[in-house]
Amino acid sequence: MKRIISILCALCAFLVAEVADEISISKTFIQSGTAKPALLFANIHIQSSAKLRNIGELTDKNRGAITTTLNAIIQEVKESEICTGGSYSINPIISYRDEKRITIGQNVDFALQCKFVGDDLARYNALLKKINDAVKKNPLLSLPQPALESQITQVEINAKKEALFEEFLTKSGEITAHYSKILGKTCAVKQISTKDASSVQVPRFAMAKAAMNATAEADSTHTKAPIADDAEVEIMINLTLNCK
Repeated sequence: MKRIISILCALCAFLVAEVADEISISKTFIQSGTAKPALLFANIHIQSSAKLRNIGELTDKNRGAITTTLNAIIQEVKESEICTGGSYSINPIISYRDEKRITIGQNVDFALQCKFVGDDLARYNALLKKINDAVKKNPLLSLPQPALESQITQVEINAKKEALFEEFLTKSGEITAHYSKILGKTCAVKQISTKDASSVQVPRFAMAKAAMNATAEADSTHTKAPIADDAEVEIMINLTLNCK
């Protein structure tokens, strides 16, 4: 009986020694890279001309002329498949003089949201030209030059984060070998995970934007793509190694 206990005690001592000889290393790494925005965005606004803003009450003829122009533009937009939106309103501009309500003119609010890849810039410019030509024919409307912006989307950011994580998986082999050499042990990855904290530095961009023109004479037919910096994307990764 004593011999069995002695053997068990020796075995326990051996296991404890083995466990004590193991080393666990936990470190946090930052993996970073850049992502180039692929999409271009523009908001097109059609507004009242100076004439409409001072026209007073709106006649049925003028209202019909406005809606005809805007409806034709909406049809062009549908066919282009580049922009969405197109809802609009016509509201009176009101002033009060001597406690009397006076209609000074009318305010038109028409907006389109456009999103497309850089290769479709020519299609966007073609659509913008058609919109510009339609507005020029109607003295009651104006088209300020829309700004064209380059923005990175969440889809692009997520794809870059996944690529960064995959790059780190490859690098983890080098890290494991490095610590194995330093410690004179055999290290293996025990756990690897990304932390919730991550960051994205939104790129600065130059907008392709001419001086805002309050008349219907704005030339919106030769918009160039903006020059955007790449977005800086980084992720934080926890790595735990078991070395023995």
